Amino acid sequence: MLRIAAISTFFIIGLYSQSDIYFSPTFDVDAARTGMETISRTDLEAHLTFLASDVTEGRATGETGLAIAGEYIASHFRRVGLTPLLNNNSYFQRYELIKTKLSNKNQLTLLLDYGSSSLKENFQYEEDFFVSPRGLSGSIEIQAPVVYAGYGISSKEYNYNDYAGISVNNCIVLIIDGEPELDNPNRFNGSFDTRFSDLREKLDQAKKNGASAVLIATNPKSDELFPDKQKRWKKWLHRESMSLPTSDDIVPVITISETTADRILSGTGKTLRDLQIELESEGKSNGRSISNSYIRLNINLIKESIISNNIVGYLPGTDPFIGHETVVISAHYDHVGKNTKGEIYYGADDNASGTSALMEIAEAITKNTTPSKRGFLFLAVSGEEKGLLGSKHYVKKPLLPLSNTVADLNIDMIGRNAPDSVYIIGSNMISQDLHEINEYAANQIENLFLNYRFNSKNDPQRFYYRSDHYNFAQFGIPIIFYFAGVHEDYHKTTDTIEKINFQKLEKVSRLIYLTSWSVANNETKLRKNAGELPMLPDQIKH
Repeated sequence: MLRIAAISTFFIIGLYSQSDIYFSPTFDVDAARTGMETISRTDLEAHLTFLASDVTEGRATGETGLAIAGEYIASHFRRVGLTPLLNNNSYFQRYELIKTKLSNKNQLTLLLDYGSSSLKENFQYEEDFFVSPRGLSGSIEIQAPVVYAGYGISSKEYNYNDYAGISVNNCIVLIIDGEPELDNPNRFNGSFDTRFSDLREKLDQAKKNGASAVLIATNPKSDELFPDKQKRWKKWLHRESMSLPTSDDIVPVITISETTADRILSGTGKTLRDLQIELESEGKSNGRSISNSYIRLNINLIKESIISNNIVGYLPGTDPFIGHETVVISAHYDHVGKNTKGEIYYGADDNASGTSALMEIAEAITKNTTPSKRGFLFLAVSGEEKGLLGSKHYVKKPLLPLSNTVADLNIDMIGRNAPDSVYIIGSNMISQDLHEINEYAANQIENLFLNYRFNSKNDPQRFYYRSDHYNFAQFGIPIIFYFAGVHEDYHKTTDTIEKINFQKLEKVSRLIYLTSWSVANNETKLRKNAGELPMLPDQIKH
């Protein structure tokens, strides 16, 4: 009898404690109203007018114009009473970047070693191959065996693995651009490209398998000739690139023509097109080592070290139990600077719009009459246009523990396109709770609709991976990416202030404010993995 009573008591206590964590996305809008009403199109226009002016010179990372913009943001954080977290009461999180530029002295050589004899074939830079500069932090010299690995894809969900049965450890891996077209409606059927066709996914797989370098061969099915591809990429290839200093091994990516691939594959007795047909007809990878074949790769970089800054302001939470938890609101304040003619890329939408929203939301949170239970971290990052570098540095060296970071709401380009809608990306990918809070908040904003068109990891444009929220998502932190879409002025000198819809900017800023307020004051911390905990229908109110 005592044992049964103990079990029953434990069961009842368990039920009550579990009921305490049932989640509701609703919140008291009136408790957030005074702050929300301070967000105005007039203030947003004032901030944006300065950030996208001649004075800031396009806000290129590492340039004077960005430093001026950073001082402006920091002075605003100081004025509204945010706490600095850096030494000497500074809002500036300094970090080092390696700025590099490819020289023209890059070599790709095929070595055929037959024991008693050998052959060497040199390929011509920019005719037979070109090198991707992104992520490179120094000159590289590699000589290693070559392994062919199909399309370089490994996917459990598609039951497909190009690395099955082969080893590419300490080898140079040769893969085909794109993805296979298989005669199977449930696996790479060619109707659309999945995320596995993206070079970044392929590079990640090559690194995981220990490759020293990646040769990505032009797809034999492509209509684009290699010289045309090289011309399309030429301007980007000759730009300066930036990366964070790293002790990790760098895996360079070299794009090669189909003809170059055929020469390298000659030891297999088959052409690239032969191997592609074989793979797709059999429906499985046909990876193999290439006997007696080695590649010698020399990449020469001109490099220098520079310093950039994230601008960080903190508002502590007031609750004694959850005040140490933090909601991050982020936006990149850098853009792409000036062109060779000295013309300014103003970046009014990209991303002076998001930075202005960040500044207005920071002021609204501090002015709200009801203090927040959880804390807020306002994070204006640089280096986004160079590869999400500022946010990558922040998550590597966070000023507050990532374990206490409840969510990141990231704002990037919210001032253009449809006047009554905004794209929402990633809201339900890590936490369904966050998605429901954002939906409820949107219902409080008149004539603003949420568009989920790009809310997919398989979105061909890969927007989920293309802004600073992604660095938080990789640590399992719930995120939302607020985005109004690209337009004809994207990364052009014509992205200017007169094209910004300030009424829309005000509405989206208020949405983000309400969502962040709800996350910061909800009794329940956002739960990860939707459906992991039970929720009673009568306790989920919209």
